[in-house]
Amino acid sequence: MLPDMPQVDGPVVLHGRTTLILRALEHPRWRHGVFFDPERFQHRAYAAAWGRDMLNADAQIMSWERLLREPRGPDDVFFLKPNDDLKYFTGQALRFAEAGDLYQALRKTARPIDPESEVVIGRPKEVDAEWRLFFVDGAFVTGSMYRPSGDPNVPRDLVTFATSAVSRWAPASVFVIDVARVDRCWKIVECNCFNGSRLYSADVERLVIAVAEHQERST
Repeated sequence: MLPDMPQVDGPVVLHGRTTLILRALEHPRWRHGVFFDPERFQHRAYAAAWGRDMLNADAQIMSWERLLREPRGPDDVFFLKPNDDLKYFTGQALRFAEAGDLYQALRKTARPIDPESEVVIGRPKEVDAEWRLFFVDGAFVTGSMYRPSGDPNVPRDLVTFATSAVSRWAPASVFVIDVARVDRCWKIVECNCFNGSRLYSADVERLVIAVAEHQERST
């Protein structure tokens, strides 16, 4: 349940943790301040829309239960991340034995993971750097590198690549797209719900203005 929220006149945008986003989606007043559809913010949707432009285009999607039944050796290494955008754990390369340990730890949290919840399993890849780009109504607004540093400069050809992808499909009117540079090529890592995303070194003022103007046009 949401805590008592202040009375706000005019358009609203919420920003916070996953629990806030999910609770707001259930509320007739506050859901208009959230840009999230769980069916669209998942690896399955990104891969279907962007194909080979995805970093993990060749990854498999399966339940935790199925993964842990696979005949893998304890030292078999793979990349693992949630299929959805609910941030149960951070995507990472790990051994099969470590995946089992992670699953057991997630079963003991305040929000125990469901054995049927889906994960993405792919080959570990060497990534040079990663950027986070913010899009509003199909247009790039701002962004920055977030790994290995917080450089606010976004290469022009990266913006061109991301804008082309977004013109073909987008998960929401306002969202985040993370892109990696791999072997001098751009590859989409994933999208994120704007309402729960870190801003890193993006131009916050420019971003707030763009999202506010979007909300004003939409309400």
